[in-house]
Amino acid sequence: LSDQHEAVVSTQSTGYMQQLASWRSLICDYHQHHRKWEVDRAVFENGRISRRLSPAAQRIVLQDLCDQGQGIMEGERCFVLWKTVAQWGSLIHGWVSERGLTGTVLTLFEIHSGDDTEGQPFYGMDVWLLQHVIMVTCACMTRSQWG
Repeated sequence: LSDQHEAVVSTQSTGYMQQLASWRSLICDYHQHHRKWEVDRAVFENGRISRRLSPAAQRIVLQDLCDQGQGIMEGERCFVLWKTVAQWGSLIHGWVSERGLTGTVLTLFEIHSGDDTEGQPFYGMDVWLLQHVIMVTCACMTRSQWG
């Protein structure tokens, strides 16, 4: 941490990877707890002690989050994955199968915020992220079905 009241990511190799792992854990835990899908930049600030991570360091942390499969960039937006895309896809597929809806056309709205999905871990997921998860899951299932 710098002495100018700004938290920075150390470029020294000994603690660098540990710092990034700590940031990933903090970001995923915070967003899962608050059920936020898009990175809330407030996670990089601590007003009580007047500290914040610099914009350059934020970019490094978010790039690492994505590189480790715990985030997805979409333009300027960064989505947090406290579960992998495959895990989210499996949860959604499991919900569809349990309800006997396989082969049924469902809208994103029904999956995102329908009465039947209330209480499911994917309920209220950002629509862009939900669509991404479904597209990746369908592509993987199609590949596995055809060998």
